[in-house]
Amino acid sequence: MGRLCWAGLMLAFGAAQAQAPSGSGYEQRLRELPMALEMRWDPVHIRAHDGESRERMGLLGTGLLFELEPGWWMGPVAIGAASGQRGGFFALGAQVQRRWQLAEQWRAQLGLTAGGGGGAGAPVGGGLLVQPAASLMYDWGTVQTGLSWSRVNMPSGQIGSQQWGLVLSWDGRMRYFDVGAIGDTSPYAGRTGLGFDRVMLSTTQLRVNAHGDVPSASVRLMGVRADHHTSEIGYWGIEAAAATQGGADGYMEVLGTIGLEAPLVSWGLPSVSVGVRGALGLGGGGAVRTGGGSLGKVATSLRLDVGRDAFVGVEAGVVRSGSGDHKARYAQALIGLQLDHPESFAMAHVGGMAWSASVQHLSHAARKDGRSQALDTVGLKVQQDIGALFYLTGQAQSAFAGQAGAFSMGMAGVGWSTANAGQVSPGWQFSAELLAGAAGGGGVDTNGGAVGQGMAYLGYALRGGSEVQVGLGRIRSLHGGLNSPVIDLSWTQHLGVSSR
Repeated sequence: MGRLCWAGLMLAFGAAQAQAPSGSGYEQRLRELPMALEMRWDPVHIRAHDGESRERMGLLGTGLLFELEPGWWMGPVAIGAASGQRGGFFALGAQVQRRWQLAEQWRAQLGLTAGGGGGAGAPVGGGLLVQPAASLMYDWGTVQTGLSWSRVNMPSGQIGSQQWGLVLSWDGRMRYFDVGAIGDTSPYAGRTGLGFDRVMLSTTQLRVNAHGDVPSASVRLMGVRADHHTSEIGYWGIEAAAATQGGADGYMEVLGTIGLEAPLVSWGLPSVSVGVRGALGLGGGGAVRTGGGSLGKVATSLRLDVGRDAFVGVEAGVVRSGSGDHKARYAQALIGLQLDHPESFAMAHVGGMAWSASVQHLSHAARKDGRSQALDTVGLKVQQDIGALFYLTGQAQSAFAGQAGAFSMGMAGVGWSTANAGQVSPGWQFSAELLAGAAGGGGVDTNGGAVGQGMAYLGYALRGGSEVQVGLGRIRSLHGGLNSPVIDLSWTQHLGVSSR
């Protein structure tokens, strides 16, 4: 399930554009932050040590950026192979960007991306990736397009490429409440945060068809999905999944989706809904041959509401790669939680959520060749409060050091904290988490991909909802040799989001 939470953030289209109600006492607590979703296409080439060009790899990068200071933007970035022969190559990182307005519709921007990743046998070494870029953008009103020059460099591997690329960007705003409003009610009728209305955890049985000298195989995936409703029956969203069983550890997929879903009211079954959806995105790794990495999916679904805020469902469909030989049928079971009811006219409750930037150190990561070697990862965590002391959490990590560049992991679970995000005065707090998910790649011995992790954190809450955390714990593979202590250093930002 590597990079799942990160993949969910990278494809988010942003919050709704409704304005805060004038005259509301919440105007001082309701905040707005300029936000941009930026996609880049870079035709990278992979070189050997002697400088000879070997092959082309088309990289599609997506960044979710926020303007933290005038002209200065920063946020998470994910990059994946979309053409060539390296389907399953993914990298995660962060980007800092400086923008200058040249004229009414023209702007220039400089950016620097740093992170880690690999996969699909690409020569990435430890996985560290550095990419400076310069772009010239034209504003069409709704979207911005541009031409860029960049250099993709993986210094411990064999990727060092300069190229011209294309950029597509949407600018918007994210609305949220400061932490002092958590626990209150608000008359604000619009969406806050990234605007997702529901999230789901899924388990999938993927039946991969035989191709060439590779026999058919059954692979189990774990994944997450987040949806935003555009009407009573329509929605768009994002989904990501990775292998946990079936000898395909390292396989993952990240897709954007659009669908229709309607309750069977006329049949007297208002709690049962049926739907259809399609999805497009990237995937590969774990010896699953997806060619350049592009994937498409179509499916039908059945959902049963369990109370107002929970539901379960099943889905069946097919998935195909745009190139390569990957063809598969799948059956999926899911459990979900409604984060918001946009059709409701009820007063909104302000709950807590948090984002964390994280660096982790695995001191004894067992390798498939019998060695045990340390590795370091960089990643993102997302947290949603479900009470005064408990929260749901998910995280995604990708290696940048330790000669395991293709290794990634993603987990979801539950946590407990001595204080929720409403604590605005500085002070110490303790938290603990239990998580499960998937990990693989980079020669790390996870044997199928399923992993579990337990962590304990000591944090110091700063003013404005910020928190610095140090964590200690252990990650263990269910079937493989990975069994390592984990040290985590995180910077966390708490904020308030509304739900009706």
